[in-house]
This record gives sequence, C-alpha cells and structure tokens, in this order.
Amino acid sequence: MKVVSLHLGLGEGLPKPRAEALEPVAGVGAKGDRHAGKDPDRAVLVAGLSAYEKAQGAGIPLPYGALGENLLLDLDPHALPPGARLRVGEALLELSQVCPVCKSLSQFDLRLPKLLYGGRGVYARVLEGGVVRVGDPVLVLDPSSGWASSASSSSPRPAEEVRKNPRGGLPGGVLSGYTPTSPGTR
Repeated sequence: MKVVSLHLGLGEGLPKPRAEALEPVAGVGAKGDRHAGKDPDRAVLVAGLSAYEKAQGAGIPLPYGALGENLLLDLDPHALPPGARLRVGEALLELSQVCPVCKSLSQFDLRLPKLLYGGRGVYARVLEGGVVRVGDPVLVLDPSSGWASSASSSSPRPAEEVRKNPRGGLPGGVLSGYTPTSPGTR
C-alpha cells in the first residue's frame, strides 16, 4: 500500500493542486493547507482510489485532488475501522470521521455528490507530524495492539489483515463527532 497522490489547498476551490510532499503537523493538519488549524478531528482528508474508480465507472472522469483530499491512497479508508491508525511516510494519522459529500463536487458533475455519498473520503487527525511523499508506504496499525502512541510500539500489518469493524468499516452514517449537517467543503 502506498501514497498515490498528495494535494495542498493553498486557495479556494477544487481540485486541490498536486504536491510532491506534504508536511502534516500534529494537531493542526497539512502545513500550508487552507484547512490547517481549523479542526484537529478534520485535519487532513484521506481518499482512496476506489472513489475515483467509482466516478470513472459512472462516466465521470476526475483529476486527482477533485475530492478535496490531501492524501490519495491505493486503499479504501472506508474499509478500515473507526480510529484506525495509519503510518504514512513519517506521519501517524488516526481516521476520525467520514467526510460528508458537499455541493462543491457538483461542479464536476451533478451526479457526483449522490454517487460518492458515504464514500468520498475519511478525515484524519494528525497524531505525529512528519514529511509524506508520493510513493511512501502506508502501514495500517493493528487495532488489537491497543493503539500504542507510536508505530514502533505497535505491530504494523497490511490492511487486509486488520480486523474489520463489525459494521463493515467506516459507514457513511454516524461516527464519533460526525453529524450530517457538518460543513464538508475540503
């Protein structure tokens, strides 16, 4: 598993421009991103290739960054349990809540918000900062390890081996801190 693409929203609008590297800052977000420092539970947006594949399958080609993500991974973050921790490059992220689909996605196609409802991406807290680069490996830390505060005291395992949430991963509905009326423009 690896980082496919990185994006930093320096100004308004979508798609967010590509970046060769990001510097997530603990408790803040991606350094330089327009959302940094606003809400630590929504510090960065993690999306999976599956969201882009779903759009493409419906005849909606999208450039990477169109979903407002900071990190695009070759795994589906919705398949991971709430609170899952990801070691991405030097940074440690903790998945916090599903990103609500907002009307800003309609600029690409009016069908997109409904198509990606519950599957746009997942917000994450930045627990440990560091540099993340395109191509960096992504390790999902095992939830049975008690969620140690650093990857070195946890046992990293591939996502396929991580115990699934009994509800099937992160749902498009209620998670800790998520309300359907939360503003979602990334």
